Amino acid sequence: MVTSLLLFTFFMGLAFGSKMDYEREFPDYQKMRAYLGELYQQKKYKDAAELLEWAKERFPNNVLANAYNLAIMYCHLEEYEKGLVALEYALDRGVWFGLYFFENETWKPLKEQKGFKKIWDRNAMLKQEAQKKAKPELLVITPEDFNPEKTYPLFIALHGGSENMETFKNSWKSQKMWKEFITAYPQSSQLISMNGFWWHGDIELAKREIGDAYQKVVSEYPVDRENVIIGGFSSGGVAALEVVLDNTLPVKGFIVLCPDWPESFTAERVRDVKNRGIRGFLITSEMDERLPSHKKMTETFKDEGLPHQFIVIPKIGHTYPEDLDKKIDQAIDYIREVRIIE
Repeated sequence: MVTSLLLFTFFMGLAFGSKMDYEREFPDYQKMRAYLGELYQQKKYKDAAELLEWAKERFPNNVLANAYNLAIMYCHLEEYEKGLVALEYALDRGVWFGLYFFENETWKPLKEQKGFKKIWDRNAMLKQEAQKKAKPELLVITPEDFNPEKTYPLFIALHGGSENMETFKNSWKSQKMWKEFITAYPQSSQLISMNGFWWHGDIELAKREIGDAYQKVVSEYPVDRENVIIGGFSSGGVAALEVVLDNTLPVKGFIVLCPDWPESFTAERVRDVKNRGIRGFLITSEMDERLPSHKKMTETFKDEGLPHQFIVIPKIGHTYPEDLDKKIDQAIDYIREVRIIE
């Protein structure tokens, strides 16, 4: 899961005194957020807390970020009761926090406070209510110069944990995908945060939803069913592997980035994948904590004779490499490679 403590940009070139006219200096949220990043970088937690106490009322569309970041400042100031109040402020407005929001060590003292369990239980109730209303979604993008009289290969792209199909489509794309493929971006119904979803909370449900998305696409678009590729990042990567291992869909190949270890992964299932003529492409990163399991997966691929490529991107962690589009196109070419019949 990709969860960050603070995702601030820096607002450089402006110097403010200790006394500020917030309304004048911060007419919009982005300017406030940028200056907040500067305060945090300088460890001016008291000033940052004062700014956020104002901002949480001034920018009601950003309650989640403001309440969460305000609680962070109070953690640094060791004012834990105020930190709990900041989290309650969000809950009172129907805003809840994602599954992995409090994993960082900064939160440890706050989580040990007597009132935190009550907040977390209340948070869970809000999540459960939201989950009842959540449904799978599907975004389909047809290739450039789309002709409904022709058939096209299909790429099923699965978002990572805490992502959604709209944000994911901007990260997972390539020249070949958008010029040559019908691309389906399913969105899981499994909530992990207010606007983020994941697949492997319930992998059986995930496989059903991915299968339903596939059936909807092939019934409404001219898909070449002999040329289907599935792939995804992180949670979407493990879901793609589960689909392949379980033979949920008739795919030709898979392209996965930084996946977790699939529950159904065995040498026997990998052998079956090989016997179905499937090729794989696994991309990971040097600083991803799952790298050892990725190496173990590819060792099994090799032992069982599954045609595959394994790429380790240097100097980055669990994230998208800058040239992912080129890596996807490289993987597509590898999967399409003509096989010589023995």
